[in-house]
Amino acid sequence: MKKLTYFTLMGCLAVLIGLFSFTTPTSAAVSYTIFVDGSISSAKTPAVVEKNVTLVPMKAVLADLKYVTTVDKKTKAITAKNSAGSYITVNLGSKKAKINGSNVNLAAAAKTLNGTTYIPLSAVKQLTGKQIGLDASQGIAWIGEKPGTDNVPIWGLTPEQVKSAAGYSTLIDEGGQGDIYMLLYQHSMEDPEELYIFYKNKLAKVVFSPDISGLDEDGLVGFYEGAFDQLVKSYGQPITDVVGAYEDTLEQIPLLDGGYYMSEWKKGDTLITLLLQGDENGYSLSMQYVKASIEDQVEAALDAIQ
Repeated sequence: MKKLTYFTLMGCLAVLIGLFSFTTPTSAAVSYTIFVDGSISSAKTPAVVEKNVTLVPMKAVLADLKYVTTVDKKTKAITAKNSAGSYITVNLGSKKAKINGSNVNLAAAAKTLNGTTYIPLSAVKQLTGKQIGLDASQGIAWIGEKPGTDNVPIWGLTPEQVKSAAGYSTLIDEGGQGDIYMLLYQHSMEDPEELYIFYKNKLAKVVFSPDISGLDEDGLVGFYEGAFDQLVKSYGQPITDVVGAYEDTLEQIPLLDGGYYMSEWKKGDTLITLLLQGDENGYSLSMQYVKASIEDQVEAALDAIQ
């Protein structure tokens, strides 16, 4: 049987829970998606951990916190300051900094990665007083309240944000019409295709389609049941769990005659659907996530371009 691990919740959503996987600025560093006060940071580059110190892009993260960054042309000192007078001044390559009038030692020197100035995440806490954190299992770093991702996609991302966050996945195709734009990715030939669907330039639906070639009907059902069990562990019992059957006899319809297995879960504003179906052309298996509050509009827009 084809490997199931990537298609299970924790395999697939390892990408989504942490806003996918940002491209790593250095080969040695591990990257993390940044959240500021519960929302994704505007930073185009991720947080990284080097020598057990979490570093964040200074200008973008502090801009999210209403700080304006400037560079002294003479001394090259970098200062971020807000309208209330709170500020931090750092120099590249130095652990010494000035925060709100006090001289402090940073956990690591300010440095440049791929043209972006990084400072320790702990310096942001010293500057603002906000809580900070890092969760390696979810691939996230945060300032303020820890974000609650609930094991579902982060709706509202733009195509540009998804592209910048795609990591080592290969962009197979992209395009759109009307209110719909799509990005199709695949990490490797053995992994599922990942279709990201945007409605009015905001992420609204995600579809995972694994390679099921070579599986017979029994193998497909086993694959479905394995994915079902994983989803139950994360979301509990489904709100819908049906098998296609004839109306008059209630006998199960064979997959190749148009039969299907379908289970649905609801988590907040996300509808999760696991679907195995067949017809005279073969089988299809998918796991779909859609923003429930706009599902009708998304499906209508998709129908309009099909």
